[in-house]
Amino acid sequence: MDWYPTLPFGEGPRYVQIVAALHNDIMNGRVAPGQRLPTHREMASALNLSVGTVSKAYALAERRGLISGQVGRGTFVQRPKAEFGVYDPVTAETARVNLALNAPPDTGEADALATVLAEIAADPDLKDILGYLPHQGIRRHRKAIADWFRRHGSTTEESNLYVTSGAQHAISIALRLLAQPGDRILVENLTYSGLAALSLMEGYALHGVQMDEDGIVPASLDAAFAQTGAKVLFCTPSFQTATGSIMPEARRREIAEIVQRHDGWIVEDDVYAFLMPEPEAPLSSYLPERSFHVMSFSKCLAPGLRVGAMTAPPEFRDRVVNAIRSTGWMANAVMTEAVVRLLASGAMDRQAQLKRAAAAERTLVAQEILGDLLFPKALPCFHTWLIMPAGRTASNFVAQAALQGITLAAPSPISSGAGLTGGIRICLGAANNTESLRRALLALSDILNDVEEMALV
Repeated sequence: MDWYPTLPFGEGPRYVQIVAALHNDIMNGRVAPGQRLPTHREMASALNLSVGTVSKAYALAERRGLISGQVGRGTFVQRPKAEFGVYDPVTAETARVNLALNAPPDTGEADALATVLAEIAADPDLKDILGYLPHQGIRRHRKAIADWFRRHGSTTEESNLYVTSGAQHAISIALRLLAQPGDRILVENLTYSGLAALSLMEGYALHGVQMDEDGIVPASLDAAFAQTGAKVLFCTPSFQTATGSIMPEARRREIAEIVQRHDGWIVEDDVYAFLMPEPEAPLSSYLPERSFHVMSFSKCLAPGLRVGAMTAPPEFRDRVVNAIRSTGWMANAVMTEAVVRLLASGAMDRQAQLKRAAAAERTLVAQEILGDLLFPKALPCFHTWLIMPAGRTASNFVAQAALQGITLAAPSPISSGAGLTGGIRICLGAANNTESLRRALLALSDILNDVEEMALV
C-alpha cells in the first residue's frame, strides 16, 4: 500500500510537514524501510499540492537520510540515522540545536583539565593557593598569563596585569572605573549582549556607532564623540562579537587617534585573539595609556573556568585592585593554577590549535551551505553574520527556525542607522558536532529559500 501523509502535520510549510510525518511514521512502524513511495506527481495529486512542493519534500527527506532515490526504480524509505531529530519539531526524538550561544566547540578540553586538576589535587603545595591571596593574582600566575598576552600581540608586563573571574568581570570593572550611571558609552551598533546586560544593571546609556566590513567607521566614531560627549569606547576589533569582522591595522591606528583626540578611553574585548592566524597588535596597543585590554580563557579552553585577565594603565592600579577586592576578593586561584599549568605544558597551545581547526571546519560548512549570504570578509571563528535576503526579517526567521528545533537570537542593534544591521549572528560552536551543525544549517537554508509564506500568529 502506498504511503501518504495526513496533513496538516505539525507546523511549518507543507513540504516540512510531509517530511515530519514521514519520520513520525517510520519511527512508529507505520512505514517500513525499503517501502517504495509514490512518485512526485502521484503524491502531489493525492495531497492537492504542487509538484514543486512535493519535490522539495523529497529532496529534504533525502538529505536527512530518510529516503533514497534510485534512477529508473523510484524512491524508497531508508532506516533513519540514530542522530536524526534536528528537523522534526513534533516527535519526542527532536534535539534542539543552539545557534544563539557563542560557545567554543568541544576539542577534548575536559580531558586536559581533568589531568591537570588531578595533578593539582595531588600536589602537597595545594594549600598555598587555598588561602586569601593578592587581589591582583599571585606573581607567577600573572607572569604566565602576561606571556600569553604578549604572544597574541600585546606588550604588557605582569605588573600591569590583573587576573579576573572571566572577561565579563574585567569589563565590568573597567567600565565602573571610567563611567558613572547615566554616562554614554560608545559601542559598535551590534555589540556584545553581556555589555547590554551590564549597562542595564549599572545605568549606562549605550550609543551605537556605525560599522562597515572593517569594523567601526572612523568618521561615525568621531561624530559620536563630538555629539554625545562620551569618554569611553567599548569594542571588539578582532572577530567582532556579532559580525566576525576584523579591524585592519590602519583602521586601528585611526580609531586610536580619534579616541586620543577626544580625550577618551578604550575598553577592548579581545577574547578571540587566539583565533588569529598571526598575532594582531590589539587596538589598545596603539593607545596603551588610555586603554583597558581584556582577554580570557573561556573561548580557547572552556567557559566554566571563569579565568580572565585585564591590563590597565598604571595610574589605575590601586583602583583596579580595590575593584577586584570588592567584587570577589580575587579570581579562583585553583582554576588559575590549572590555566598556568596548561600554559606551561603546552596543552593550552594544543587546545588553541584544535579550536582554530574546529572553527575553520565549521566555518567551511557554513560557507558551503549559506554561501553568499554570509559576511564576506570574516575569517574562521565560532560565529558568522548571516545577511538576511531582501523581504525577510530576522524576527520571522528566528520564529521559523524555532519550529525546526533551532535556537537563534534576533539582533538588537544599538542604533537604527546605516551599517551592518540587516542580518543575524549564527553561532557555530555549540552544536555537538559538525553533522549536527550541517543539518541545522541546511534547515536554515530551506527556510530562507522557501517561497511559501508562513503566518506566525
